[in-house]
Amino acid sequence: METRLHNLLKGVVFSELEREGYDLYVEPSESPITRLKWSSYRPDILGILSSKNEFRLILVECETKPRKRSIRLKELKIRSFLKLQKKLNEVCNTRLLLVIPPGNLRAINDSTIRKRWDIWIVSLDSRVAHKIPKTPVNWS
Repeated sequence: METRLHNLLKGVVFSELEREGYDLYVEPSESPITRLKWSSYRPDILGILSSKNEFRLILVECETKPRKRSIRLKELKIRSFLKLQKKLNEVCNTRLLLVIPPGNLRAINDSTIRKRWDIWIVSLDSRVAHKIPKTPVNWS
């Protein structure tokens, strides 16, 4: 059973991503499109934004009590069990979004997590208080 806080996080993010134009699916047990498959994993919210030459996928995880270990395990599941069939000459972008309540950033403020996940902090008054983009990888 989901908590009120978890539902609040999902609701706020759903509204934000809907404004960005994503087609959204809440806790889909299976993929809504044939070219995307997964097993042993289910996102809290799946967002798809598609045009002729571009395909954007956003995987949202809402964590009421985030921990580094659980986030790393989710990422491992995504990498292991999610498969996307790209189309020829199509630009594909997969974005990982971690949504947390205020006061929890310290628990997951880790360079590995920050390199791979955008982090949104949702306030208890139903708004996105902060959007923290993933840290760019410096290859130099």
